[in-house]
Parts: sequence; structure tokens; C-alpha cells
Amino acid sequence: MQLTMKLLVLFFGVLMLVTLVLPGRSQGASQDRRRQPGMPQEQTMEPTRGDEMIRPDGLQPVLPDKARCPEIASPFGSETRYDGSRRPSWEFGGYHGGIDISLAEGTPLLALAAGTVATKDEGGQLEGNYLWLRHSPDDTGLPYWVYSKYQHLLSLPELSIGVRVVAGQVVARSGKTGTTGGHFRAYGYPHLHLTTRKSPNGDLIVGARGSTGGANLIDPLVIYHEAGAKPQESAVTIPYATIDGRIWPQGTRVVWPVACQPK
Repeated sequence: MQLTMKLLVLFFGVLMLVTLVLPGRSQGASQDRRRQPGMPQEQTMEPTRGDEMIRPDGLQPVLPDKARCPEIASPFGSETRYDGSRRPSWEFGGYHGGIDISLAEGTPLLALAAGTVATKDEGGQLEGNYLWLRHSPDDTGLPYWVYSKYQHLLSLPELSIGVRVVAGQVVARSGKTGTTGGHFRAYGYPHLHLTTRKSPNGDLIVGARGSTGGANLIDPLVIYHEAGAKPQESAVTIPYATIDGRIWPQGTRVVWPVACQPK
């Protein structure tokens, strides 16, 4: 009888130990399976609600007839890159968290609105050199703060943290940093990836990818849409600056992030 009781106690003890240990090991194994060779650690984690928050919003840019502006190659919420290939499922659930504009290396990039330099740094794969600008409601005329991120820069801009910029000012130059290797192989993909976030205040912490969740990501077209005269329509008339510094329409507070060539 005593031997039977001892065996039962031993059995239940082992069962409890297995219950406590195996879930943690199983979770770790799942995370290891998500890790890709050469992928930074922060990119191995599933994005917070990214697959729920990022979806195409139906906004369509209407570029000017009187100028030639670089077009969007891969829109916000797209499941494919500019070349039609599928985006990885571990990055915001497979949906694009910004817009891509294909550009030659060294193309000047413009501040989409007045603001201040929030931060800049050298990112890793899929990010490259980046710059964050902070735009107040007074800068944009919108009822919230906007944070704009310029990725894959040719080099880090010389602008100091905290310095003021004006709408249409050259703040960086396009490049392909963070795109070589992987899908784009050794050549990479020169372009601007523009990310925008909204916040009710001006103290949002921004930096490398993964520094904030997906909940406050917005399509950059939303900024031009809500700053325009017809926010109820899906067509978004794009205000812009020309290479000689002129802004259209006059009085606009937001402009396309790349200068347009007059026709």
C-alpha cells in the first residue's frame, strides 16, 4: 500500500513538471522557426496587431497634370512589392506599413511638412539609414501630431536632432541601404520607403523598426487627404513642390516627399 502511494505521488509530480516546462519550450521553438537567416532579433517577433491594423484603405493619389511627380510603386497595405513579389508574412502580417517610391540613388527627398528632426540612425536589413521628422498640428493644420520616417537613405543627413525644417526642404537623399541581400540580392532596390504615424501628443518615441506598435501607423496619403478640401472622397489630390522650390497649391502645408518636374 505504501509503495503504491509513493508511485502515485511520483507520477503526479512528474506530470506537473512536464506541464510547467513544456509550454515554455514549445513557445521558444515556435519563435526559432520564425527566425530567418540574417534577420535582426526584433524582426523575429510577431508584430503587435500589425495584421489587424494595416489594410488597404482605398485612397487613390491624383498627381498633378502640370508636373511629373514620382508615383507610388507599392502602396500602403499592399501584400506585394513593386515587382509583384509577395511580402514576408512576419512583417506586419504580410501587409506594407508605408509607401514605396522608386527613385534613383541620390534623389533629393523633401520634408512633407514643416517640423523638427526627431531622430536619425543607421538601421539594419529592410530599414537602412533613416530619418524621423516630427510635425505638430500647427505645422500641418491637422488635429494630431504626425511623425514621418524616411528609410533606405543614401547616407545619414547632416541635420541635427531638434532642428526645424520647412515644407519642401531637402532633408535627405534616396538610397538602397538595408535592401541589399535577401530578395533584392546584391544590387538592392533604390527607393524611398515613407512611414507615417499619428499621435495625440508630441512625445511619441520613434526610432528603429519595432520601436512602436502598428496601431498608430497610417497611410501617408491620409495626411494629404485630410489636409485637402474634400476629405469624404477616396481621390487624394497631391500637393507638391517643384525642383525650383515652388509649392502648389499656394498655402498648402503638406507636399509630396519628392520634387516634381514641370511639364
